[in-house]
Amino acid sequence: MELTYWILLMLAVVYVPIYVWVWRSPTAKKYGLVKYGPCIMIKTRLGTSLMERWSKYKRFWRLFGIFSITVSFCLMVFIVYILIIGLLNLPTSLNSSGLGIEYALAIPGINPLMSGKFFWYAILGLFVAMVIHELAHGFQTRANDMRVDSTGALYGVVPLGAFVEPNEEDIGKSTRRAKLDLYSAGITTNFLGAITAFFIFAVLMMGGISSDFGDNTAVYKVTGDSPALEAGIPASAIILTVDGQAYYYNGTNTVDFAPGSLVSVEYITESSRDTPISTTIQWGVFIENVTGGSPADGKLMRNTFIRSITIDGEKTQFYDMAEFLSFMKTTSPGDVAAIEYVGRGNDNSSIDSSSKTETITLGNNGGIGYIGVSTTTSGMRLTTPNVTLEIGRNPIYGADGIVGVGRSLISYITGPMIGYSPIPSGAQWWFDVPLGGAFWIIVSAFYWIFWLNVMLGVSNAIPAIPFDGGFIFQGGLSAILERLKMKDEKKREELVSRITGSFSMIMIFVLIVVIAVAVIPR
Repeated sequence: MELTYWILLMLAVVYVPIYVWVWRSPTAKKYGLVKYGPCIMIKTRLGTSLMERWSKYKRFWRLFGIFSITVSFCLMVFIVYILIIGLLNLPTSLNSSGLGIEYALAIPGINPLMSGKFFWYAILGLFVAMVIHELAHGFQTRANDMRVDSTGALYGVVPLGAFVEPNEEDIGKSTRRAKLDLYSAGITTNFLGAITAFFIFAVLMMGGISSDFGDNTAVYKVTGDSPALEAGIPASAIILTVDGQAYYYNGTNTVDFAPGSLVSVEYITESSRDTPISTTIQWGVFIENVTGGSPADGKLMRNTFIRSITIDGEKTQFYDMAEFLSFMKTTSPGDVAAIEYVGRGNDNSSIDSSSKTETITLGNNGGIGYIGVSTTTSGMRLTTPNVTLEIGRNPIYGADGIVGVGRSLISYITGPMIGYSPIPSGAQWWFDVPLGGAFWIIVSAFYWIFWLNVMLGVSNAIPAIPFDGGFIFQGGLSAILERLKMKDEKKREELVSRITGSFSMIMIFVLIVVIAVAVIPR
């Protein structure tokens, strides 16, 4: 069992008697400890003096309120866009295996993204994100002359969150504008925190680094039961030559061997930078899986190599997955493709070089041709150090148009799921950086502060009560109806309450469906 799980187990053992004592003993309240479901609220007055001092600048907080409402509205649109994309992708998501329930829990040590070597980064990021979020609520509470009853933390084995508790009576008496300032402050402060952290790690720290192997082909991942695994090529290797020729992962290669042939590969690793390693491997577009019910089902087989595709008499050869995927974008549904393939050899030592050809009518994959195979390059996910660096520091890298920018932003914030936080740890040796390992520790710390501020800010912008976005939606809707000459306040607020309640139920239902489909194992 990993050290993290031992620590969590010990914390759970300690937590149970504390929880029972808080539940049973009236003395606990004297210390500000209150049972809250299965958790413990730790009520304090921490930060209230700071709120008192900083909230005196009322003009600043009024301007910040206007800015906050604008930012919160934009993030609200963004999260609704993400949920719509999630709904549209449900058919595709249902065909893939779920991530696992633990990915839905934003708890360090339990969520795999926040465990292991990322545990302490996640703790730091959560702490910063929660503290600045709640402080912002407190500043606006006091700036709008509402009282703060308490501040503190929510605890359950591990810290689960922080809170600022405004006086409910004061909130009820406050103006709509004051409430909007209050609820939008936390979201916007997380947004500003994310921008600041991003500027530090992506611009100041990673903006000037480079790699001696910038455009070399590099191995990002090696899949199981693949030719690359058998050949002993590790993830994070830099490939120098293939069949004695320089090989670049950008479609400009002029190699002269047949795709799927047995070739020699020369590569280096972090521990053998000055001593290249040679091995033999069957090189080409390797079919890892065939999707059931797809055009390829029953015609192509896994563990084979695609050599070429001929459409309308024009033959195209492929040496790697990038070339194959790039070609598929030029095809159309209904195209008749003659696919030439060759079998996989035994132990990378011999192959059956005689090829076979299957004719397939391409299906539809978002307007382009669809075969129905999952491929790699001989079992490797390839990239280059320069591409990896851009993916890690540029959220809109490769984006084309407004829709492309939106998709790139969504893709960027899912980086930790594919190891980009912001550079995969195994790939960090590709780059020349000052301070050695300390550089990447600092970069990772600011990346996680960025990422968790984004997560906390965007998730709170969901236009559904009890999220902050739900109260902002409620206040905004009330303002719109008032401008539409609905002057009877009682009727207006009743209508606003009904619409907000219904809309909240819809949004929460959509959120649960999208998350459930993403995480429930199938």
